[in-house]
Amino acid sequence: MHAPGAPLDGGASPESSGEPAPVPPLHRKNVLIAVGVYAAGVAVAFLWAFDLFGKVFELISNKCAAKRDFTVECEVVPPPSSALWGLLIAGGGMTLALVCALVIAAAAAVTRRNAWIWPAIALPVILVSGAIGHFLVNSAIAG
Repeated sequence: MHAPGAPLDGGASPESSGEPAPVPPLHRKNVLIAVGVYAAGVAVAFLWAFDLFGKVFELISNKCAAKRDFTVECEVVPPPSSALWGLLIAGGGMTLALVCALVIAAAAAVTRRNAWIWPAIALPVILVSGAIGHFLVNSAIAG
């Protein structure tokens, strides 16, 4: 009679003999696709960061007036809270997506799973968080 879990050929299974199961090979194509998608995510995050960093200088302003006695009186105008939320959402969202994609893709590659999925999931997160930050910061500058 055939025992459940025993191989059909009558030999010992790797689980019962204590031998580790054979490790599937690392697929180079899988890793190269993951690296390419991750590099695209880094490039998109860099472009959003460049856009937002340029707008930071428009947010911080001083209103200065010169008086007749050659003194200068300045009033610092703080940026609106929507701009700060925009920078936080964009910077935090893009950073979190990139770090998580890198860590999980590396773990997936080591365990011989599809590593490209995680950077592919992170790419739309980077796009959306950068766009939200862009619109929030722009609304603060325009308003």
